[in-house]
Amino acid sequence: MVWAFSRSKHGPLGPEQEFIALDRRDRRSQWYLLAALAGGALVGFIGAGLSGSAPFWLMAVYDPYMIMVLAVVVGSGAAGFGWAFLNSCLAAFGALIGQITAGSAIHHDAPFAGLGSAPGGLVVGLGIIAALGPLGYGATRCDRIGGICYGLTAGVLLSMTAEELLALSDEWPYALTTSAVLWAGFLVLFRRRIGDRVYGAVIGLAYSAGYGLVLQAL
Repeated sequence: MVWAFSRSKHGPLGPEQEFIALDRRDRRSQWYLLAALAGGALVGFIGAGLSGSAPFWLMAVYDPYMIMVLAVVVGSGAAGFGWAFLNSCLAAFGALIGQITAGSAIHHDAPFAGLGSAPGGLVVGLGIIAALGPLGYGATRCDRIGGICYGLTAGVLLSMTAEELLALSDEWPYALTTSAVLWAGFLVLFRRRIGDRVYGAVIGLAYSAGYGLVLQAL
């Protein structure tokens, strides 16, 4: 059996090696699909289960950043753009199922009670998570398109604190710290050159500022 995450270190491949490489790619894609769905369900279940008893600062750090990080991870490791989008959609769907399950089993809520807390509602929140997969995959490219995806991914991670900042809620310092750490960590991990990091930071800040202005106007 070919291990799903191993890589070939040899030169040009023959027919048999090409078949093995294709099999390895398919298995890797299957592992990422399972990881996205199971990870999303686990993140959603834990978040909904802790929502009534965990400290508010913990929930400000956990929600929605854990599922966003998962979407970026399963998207950046995908075998292609379509796989990245499918992975992040499965992560979003898994988080939704986990939240519904925890709400019904632990808090005895109605199946869809408490959903849609993200800015813009449930559809926008799920759309943002789904978009992070292709953006994370595009961020692994080394061309100009990769730089744009790289900056937009960092900007989405940073902009999630805009609602708390505009409302001046008690959670905004923790949400801002978490999003800033993730934004800086993404800039450092996905690019090595200083110029690329500055380019991504500018795009990310421009996106997050524009997102905040749109929220303020709504």
